[in-house]
Amino acid sequence: MMYFSDTWIGFLCEVIIRQTVQLSKLRCPGCKDKLKSPILHLHEQHSLLEKLRSYFEEIRGSVLPTIPELYTQFEKKLPHSDDLDKDRECYIETGRKFLLFVTCEALYYGRYINEFVDSYIDEGFLVQKTAKASGGKKRKTKE
Repeated sequence: MMYFSDTWIGFLCEVIIRQTVQLSKLRCPGCKDKLKSPILHLHEQHSLLEKLRSYFEEIRGSVLPTIPELYTQFEKKLPHSDDLDKDRECYIETGRKFLLFVTCEALYYGRYINEFVDSYIDEGFLVQKTAKASGGKKRKTKE
């Protein structure tokens, strides 16, 4: 089977980007000092590329061990063969290799996230929010 990894790679890029933005806010001196003006906040002043350059290695290191969990979160959005274990192994290995070899500049300029992939990515994050809200269990609805 040919594995369509564009959405999977795009999802991993979005995970890194979202964590980069969050980390830049956590480490912003203006946020720590509770300053009101956006001009006094480094996370507002820096571009996304600058934030990636600052935090990419740290975030990549924290995302790599979570690839199996990220796959579980996103697997329903990916095409599969009859062998789900093989699919899991292929997607996880593809994600791991991608994260090991990509640079922050390649991630930023690579167009891994486009309009098509974006719709799948957003749905993947909605699955995560729903699971957290229900304590990781699906809620039963009355019919």
